[in-house]
Amino acid sequence: MTPITSLHCRRFSTCLLLVAGLLGSLTQSAHAASLPAKRLPYIDDNQQCRGQPLPATIEHLSGEAWKLDHKGQQVPLEEGMSVDEQEGVKTSPSAFVSLSLGDGSRIVLPSSSQVRLTLNEELKVAQVILEQGQVESYVIKRASDYDRFQIVTPVGVLGVRGTHFRVRNDDKGQSLVEVLNGQVAVDRTEDTDQPAKKPGDKSPRQVGAGDDEVVQVMARQGLRIQKEGKLTPTDLLPAPQLLGQAGQTGRQPVWQLIIRPMDGATRYRAQVATDTGFLNILQEQFSSTPEINFSGLKAFNYHVRLSAFDDQGLEGETGVYDIFYYPRTLRVQ
Repeated sequence: MTPITSLHCRRFSTCLLLVAGLLGSLTQSAHAASLPAKRLPYIDDNQQCRGQPLPATIEHLSGEAWKLDHKGQQVPLEEGMSVDEQEGVKTSPSAFVSLSLGDGSRIVLPSSSQVRLTLNEELKVAQVILEQGQVESYVIKRASDYDRFQIVTPVGVLGVRGTHFRVRNDDKGQSLVEVLNGQVAVDRTEDTDQPAKKPGDKSPRQVGAGDDEVVQVMARQGLRIQKEGKLTPTDLLPAPQLLGQAGQTGRQPVWQLIIRPMDGATRYRAQVATDTGFLNILQEQFSSTPEINFSGLKAFNYHVRLSAFDDQGLEGETGVYDIFYYPRTLRVQ
């Protein structure tokens, strides 16, 4: 037996052990018949044992959100709930939801957003259909082109191997993507419901070569995806700088963050989370001035993320600050 064959066998054996363990856990569960069927791990084209990306699991929930079944009927969302193929998630105007996929990738939905999950069975690719709002993705790296995470928008498909990026739909029928780490391949297509193409079916060409080219958006770049015309990535604005804070006293304290004004910024965004990865976001606020106000927060050591938008509507790089917020209410005599 050659060393390569031996290595493949060990990987295959490992995958079989994972499969056996999963089957055992399913048979030991008394209510397993009422749960969604678990997809078994598989061996990819590079002889790697991979976990199935779906179903996804609700990891964090702040505010009110709903799970949508394949018919669009909704039930209140809860942490720990699973979201499988052809199911979706919808957030209220003040909610934030983070989902973890079976392959280790994570997506975060801010307020007023809606997605539907699908799976390309041939490529084992998880697809997130962005129907409303925004999604922020943290995609694990893959050595193989055959393991990609995709986000489908009304005007294109975004495919990645491993990166951190944001994508959202605006009210003009366009989509905007901002890449913070890694790179994203944007494939503008007229029919985004068609199955994903295999890597290599269409090689990336020079930006602006035509209306149907695949465009690579690199780290610290953004792109407004239009239905026609050239697709030209632009550099993102740098992260804003925090100058200080105010407004922590009073009967109803308002926490004000003061940002250094930036050239080219049309508005600012600040998010407050309890974790460094910003998977558990509590609040976010937008402002056309470099002062952003929060209210209703308790004393805590928060992680604050700042960003700015340019005149194209692209959100720039983020700056993260650790701030201990301590509201001091006035005592009534």
